[in-house]
Amino acid sequence: MVTTEADDYPAEIPPEPEFPRGEQPLHEYLRDQAAETPDRVAINYYGREITYGELDESVDRFATYLHELGYEKGDTLLLYLQNCPQYFIGYHAAHRLGMAVSPCSPMSKEHRLEYQLDDGDVEVVLAHDTFADTIAAVADETDITDVVYARFDEYLPDDPVPAIHEDMAAAIAADRLDTGGDAVYFTDALEETDPEPPSVDHHMDDVILLQYTSGTTGMPKGCEHTYWTVLHKAAATATIYGFDAETSHLAVMPVFHVAGKLNAVDAPVVDGGTVVLLTRFETEPLMHAAGAHRPTTAWLTTPMVRGVLNHPDRDEYDLTSFEEIPATSFGQSLTDELCERWKSVTGCEMYEAAYGLSETHTMDTFTRGLGVVEEDFMGRPAYNVDIVVRDWDTHEEVPRGELGEISVESPSVMKGYHNKPEKTEQTMHDGYVLTGDIGKMTEEGYLYFLGRRKNMIKYSGYSISPAEVETILKEHDGIDNAVVVGRDHESKGEEVVATITLADESLTADDVIEWSKENMASYKRPCDVVIVDELPTTDVGKLDRQSIEERVDG
Repeated sequence: MVTTEADDYPAEIPPEPEFPRGEQPLHEYLRDQAAETPDRVAINYYGREITYGELDESVDRFATYLHELGYEKGDTLLLYLQNCPQYFIGYHAAHRLGMAVSPCSPMSKEHRLEYQLDDGDVEVVLAHDTFADTIAAVADETDITDVVYARFDEYLPDDPVPAIHEDMAAAIAADRLDTGGDAVYFTDALEETDPEPPSVDHHMDDVILLQYTSGTTGMPKGCEHTYWTVLHKAAATATIYGFDAETSHLAVMPVFHVAGKLNAVDAPVVDGGTVVLLTRFETEPLMHAAGAHRPTTAWLTTPMVRGVLNHPDRDEYDLTSFEEIPATSFGQSLTDELCERWKSVTGCEMYEAAYGLSETHTMDTFTRGLGVVEEDFMGRPAYNVDIVVRDWDTHEEVPRGELGEISVESPSVMKGYHNKPEKTEQTMHDGYVLTGDIGKMTEEGYLYFLGRRKNMIKYSGYSISPAEVETILKEHDGIDNAVVVGRDHESKGEEVVATITLADESLTADDVIEWSKENMASYKRPCDVVIVDELPTTDVGKLDRQSIEERVDG
């Protein structure tokens, strides 16, 4: 077992998480903040400033509206939204009633939406009106009773800064729905409702979040999180990153995802900071927002960072307001060279964000202040987190430096998977989440993440870690990025196939195969190399390994 003792935290990080308003639900943090500093800006949405006072009143109005519809503690509100102020309001309003929130990817189509509605026993949905056809298509097969529709122009200023995406413009230009019946528009609901939510007896172990997994190893599962698990990770994140009331968070990652929600919706309210919110990531709007609204931090991915640094118009924007940036290596490694380039442009430090998963409400490690930027480096366990790297079969702890299954125990571990006791039992061991992730722990207590076990390639009795082969391939000066997957082989089990993007356009697949013969063991080297212009990603910016596997198998 490895945990981080008080003396192991860097000087800039306090040895314990700070709860400035005590151990109470985040919606109560919001209420207290609104009472004390009602004019402080909570959300800056393309230049439209929403104060803590306005946000809290809107939360009370929407909670009252839901209550008048008949919803109460124990019910679930599904959020089918892109990044927008309505997400924040719906999220806190549901929690104020004791309801659970079920965030759904705005990329979800009928099958995925229907599954999440059924699995979460959902009757009420808050959604953008652009998704009305999808909702209508599944309505008869689910228990949906009420739908509240949101529009982008409900909170956008007359002259948005940065300019909105063309999809947003098209949605605004479209006519409002003829709602009637059991549907209503969000701002209409607020205007028609006085802010008088009922008094609800909240307990910190009440389930108020169904955070669905990505579904890469079967159908998605709803991780049951409580007021306490959400608060603990929000406070831990705010403390580790040094957030305070002057912190301004540029939020471009999707907030339906657990990490996007933690960094944009949860952690800022702990200390009363401001969120500069964009509906989606685009490189130039990000730079424009940074120059215009002066955020002090953001959570980015390595592809986003490269997009900014390599943009031809980068020097036209002032990117110097940033103080620190955590970044995640979604498909592209965060390197010392990239961090130095970022610092030369912005003047601020950049470091790997953290390791985590939906089952633990993410942020299980930290790297801030450790001074290490290295392939697969995930840092030390965060506050009150214990990490054990275990043998896959016996679940016994393996010696330091050896590969095994990462398992995590913390106050933010889920209660279980919603309506799936058998899946919960399979995933838990002595209070630890068995993650299915390959990792190792060094003598210094540093965690390294080496991929998912399901991605391990079995070749003639050898177990090959794709991450290890990818790391070696990326040492070639002509290779920009690499993904390694297994392809069925009639006698060997699986063979190694590499999909790469190039830094040197003259490099050929045969060149890479020949180079591999000199630089890695015979059973590890690729038998085939596929060169592509760009590696596919998922709706949260992660590398879409499944898509690559399907392409290779095809």
